Amino acid sequence: MKVGTYHQLDPVDQQIVDLLRTDGRLSYREIARRLEVSESMVRKRATKLLDSGWMRILAISDPLKLGVPIVATTYASVSPSALERVTNALSRVESVRYLAIGVGSHNLVVESLHASAEDLHEFIQRELGKEGIVHCETIQVVKIKKSVWDWPMPTEADDRGATAAAPAPGHANRTTRS
Repeated sequence: MKVGTYHQLDPVDQQIVDLLRTDGRLSYREIARRLEVSESMVRKRATKLLDSGWMRILAISDPLKLGVPIVATTYASVSPSALERVTNALSRVESVRYLAIGVGSHNLVVESLHASAEDLHEFIQRELGKEGIVHCETIQVVKIKKSVWDWPMPTEADDRGATAAAPAPGHANRTTRS
């Protein structure tokens, strides 16, 4: 996939985001060297991007490999009039790690972590049995085969079904898993 344009950012900010998206461990000095700008410029712009919430730099790990006993994914159908109320409440639940609103027969996806099967059962009863949730289906994740949190912006060529371009040399996804 070719790198696209983040229309809200100028070209230098776009390049900083793309470099950190590819390898969040890059130093500001290395980013400055690659972009042929000053290190202070990169530091100021990266700080602005982080402070504004435009990007976050995180370590991504596999909760199962870290010893979390139960990882669950729930697909729910929530009545449209209750969707904001339900998602606002779920976003405050500590065990919920991912929460997304979608379209289709299931308009809510919840990923959650639990200490035991009993804890998962209580979570389903307490949090997913609320008024407005029409139906839900929960699966227990037993193995994570792929978890990618590094995605370039799609280009117009990608939208038309063109073949994705290979990453530039030295820019392969170097995301590591614990």
